[in-house]
Amino acid sequence: MDIIAAHQQGLIDRLDEEVSALAGRPRDFAQRAVVLHHLYDHSRGGHRWALIEARHNLRVMGRLDQLRARVRRWGWLRQGRDEAERALSLLADALGEEARGRCMAGYRIYRLSATPALLACAEGMLPSSLLDALHACHSARRSAETLAASAISELAVQSEALVLSASDDDSQAAAWAAIETCGLGRAARRLLGAEALAKLRSADQRRSAAKIERQLVADRRLPVSFRANPAQHFYALQQVLAERRRQQWREACDREPDAFELAA
Repeated sequence: MDIIAAHQQGLIDRLDEEVSALAGRPRDFAQRAVVLHHLYDHSRGGHRWALIEARHNLRVMGRLDQLRARVRRWGWLRQGRDEAERALSLLADALGEEARGRCMAGYRIYRLSATPALLACAEGMLPSSLLDALHACHSARRSAETLAASAISELAVQSEALVLSASDDDSQAAAWAAIETCGLGRAARRLLGAEALAKLRSADQRRSAAKIERQLVADRRLPVSFRANPAQHFYALQQVLAERRRQQWREACDREPDAFELAA
């Protein structure tokens, strides 16, 4: 591996660490909403897919809370309530893992295509149709121009095609099987079923992006600092997670008995 390739690989490795940290754990829906909103904000409104995805994370979080509240009202049958809570836990993890994967893929391709030093890598990793859509988005952003509606739509289509190709439905199938056996099937399908969520995504695509963003920024499930200044909150989150990774690296080095001698 030559020096340039090694440098590029180092940048990709650091990006992958950052992407994983920003996407959080499966149930960190609010954190992903912040990260995805940042993509929309950074793109000057061109990356509408990211805004709708941010909205999706908050919607799933809210509807899981509705189902948990429903189960808590099942005071008449402790065993049934416990079974439903376990099934809901499986569903939360499965839906959260899917949302995490989508967030990671969306953030990674945006950063790959926006970083000049990684452009050659992006060209080797991404479909040309997606890369063209991202290039149009970045070009409009850099020139402070409004991205055409047709280009916004194309970026959304291409982004969705990429994240769908990386999805894994096995954990969701197991979670839904558990949901169906505990008496929550009908309510859960109405709130969080694939068909119900697809309809909501479709409805968001027809709504004003400005209205969706206003509702998202005002959502009280998100931190006060985000509602006050979304960009500042994101960069603070980015710094906190970076410092956490550095601390974990230092602790891992301290656990190695020969770390000092190797460093010396």
